[in-house]
Order: sequence, then structure tokens, then C-alpha cells
Amino acid sequence: MNEIEKMLNVFIKELRITEEKLINELTTNSTLTTHKKGDFIIKNNQYIKVLKIVLQGKVRVYQENEEREILIYYLNSMETCTLSLSACFEDCKSSVNAIVEDNCTILNIPVRHVKDWNFKYKSWNTFTTKTFRESYNHLINQYSTLAFQPLKDRLFDYLLSKATDSIVKKSHQELAKELGTSREVISRLLKKLEKNNKLHLGQKEILLLVK
Repeated sequence: MNEIEKMLNVFIKELRITEEKLINELTTNSTLTTHKKGDFIIKNNQYIKVLKIVLQGKVRVYQENEEREILIYYLNSMETCTLSLSACFEDCKSSVNAIVEDNCTILNIPVRHVKDWNFKYKSWNTFTTKTFRESYNHLINQYSTLAFQPLKDRLFDYLLSKATDSIVKKSHQELAKELGTSREVISRLLKKLEKNNKLHLGQKEILLLVK
């Protein structure tokens, strides 16, 4: 069994796919590709011709308006972009960008199969329904955060989520784009957090003092 077959088998087991016909169709019609950090796997305003499912790695999905980015969500192992999944059923263009954060292995399935399998196979229908449901819940929670949580708190929570050994290696501009605000606002909030002894601003990195 080669590496591609192993990865596909992991996906099949994770989704609890038991229909032999679907397993055969997945094996015959899907492909695996690898991508490095910074690679785009989905681009805004392009037609979705292939559904991309993350088998390994991490992908950031966002919308862009002029110089600002709005983070929609991250895709981790065994997850796919709900907006792209929706486009498979409607034959429409993508409204988001998706960029690789950590080196990825991607399962690629042509859209014509995505739609057909949803009506033919119970396990595939369960996967798509679960994807829509979890994405809806995530977006509702994100909306609540945007509506009710001050930006300073959102920034600090975001830093906590991105920290490795209490260190975040992101520029003020990157943080501003990912949180949908300006670099000046981020810089001002970071200085306030530093003054409150929650972090220390270093050269191209941020050290969190509170976990």
C-alpha cells in the first residue's frame, strides 16, 4: 500500500465510510496533492471545480476587502471549506481565499461527484451535513464574539491561540489583517496589553506573560 492509499484509508475510516461503491469511487476519482505554507488552494472569485479536504496540515480561510482580511475559520485535518462545499451544489464562484498555514496534504474531489454522492451514499450525506452544521455553529459563535467582545480581548485570545511556547511570531500588520482592523489599532492595543503586563513586545515576536 502506497502513501496515497494510506492517507485515503485514514480518511475513509475517519468518516466511517462503509459503502464499497463509494470507497471505489473515492479511490478512482479523487487525487491527493501536497502544498507548502503560503500556497493558495482556493482563490476568491474563481469557480469551484474541485472540493478540497484537508487530510493533514492547516489552512486559513478568509475574505479580503482592500487591505484588510476577515478571518472566517481555520481548516484542520479531515475538514473542508463549507463555502466551497456549498459552491459544489450551486455551481458558483468562491467568495473566500484559502491559504496554507502548515504544510498540507489535500484530498481533491471533482464537484460533479460531490453532488451525486450526497444523494447516493448515506455516509457522504452525513459528512456534508455535519460540515454545514459545525460551520454554522462556528460562524454564530464568531458573530457573537465580534458583536460583544472588545477588540482588545479578541486580540489577546487570538494571540493565545497562535502562541507556541508563549511566543507569537506575527507582525502587527499580519495581526491587523487577520482581525480585520488597521495596524495602528493593533499596535496601540498591544502597547496597552504590554503596559498591563500581559505580554512583552520584542523584535518581530510577542512574548505572552499571561496564559
